[in-house]
Amino acid sequence: MATFAATGFSVTALAESPFHTGVWQLNTPEGPRGLVVSDWLVFEDGLPKRWLYRRAGTNDANQFDFFTRTIGDPDYTPVGIRVYRTGEHEMKYTIAEKGKDPIEVSAVRLSIPNYKNSCLSVENKGERLFGTWAGTTASTVKKLNVNKTSMTIDGETTKVSVEPVRVGRLGISKDGKPIAFLTDAGGDYAVLQWFKDGVTPELMRDPKREVLDFKAEEILRMPSGTCDRQIASRLKAMK
Repeated sequence: MATFAATGFSVTALAESPFHTGVWQLNTPEGPRGLVVSDWLVFEDGLPKRWLYRRAGTNDANQFDFFTRTIGDPDYTPVGIRVYRTGEHEMKYTIAEKGKDPIEVSAVRLSIPNYKNSCLSVENKGERLFGTWAGTTASTVKKLNVNKTSMTIDGETTKVSVEPVRVGRLGISKDGKPIAFLTDAGGDYAVLQWFKDGVTPELMRDPKREVLDFKAEEILRMPSGTCDRQIASRLKAMK
């Protein structure tokens, strides 16, 4: 079972989201391209796609380096990402694929700075993970409802124990055995992460270690969410 001592997920709630969180215009040689990033994930084709794990020891006030992992994969991808702040709403965005020359482009923010109540933020969302979620094209689950004592998937209810294990993440146990995380993906989305055997309660609750290898990761959407519309509106501003 792969685990990783990472600093990619914040342990304590912060006053605002990281600098990279938001909707951006990448100025590529082929023309402008949209980039959507929540606190913890890069979106692709409208859905959360790549987890970001901040590389320890490489960050100062302006530079942030990340390992990446594609949802559903057990290992890091051979692609690293660097964000370098060049202004209040500007950055250099570098993709470094193993064995290839890094590709660096400039980027300008299309969204307002993502403070604690912004739609792509993961921080300070309270108990938003409890409630009803709908399946997406990236899930086998059609409908999920979670409260503190039960989980209902597509009409089948299971008695469980649900507890916050860090900001933006619930740990779900059945008969004392950890079975899944429900993790805030930012925007309108969350990811149901089914554990493989071997995850202990201590590991589930550990705020400093990341489990990388899951039985499955299901992307779910909040039916009442409005962030998708806000993102689409921002992307229309590209020029």
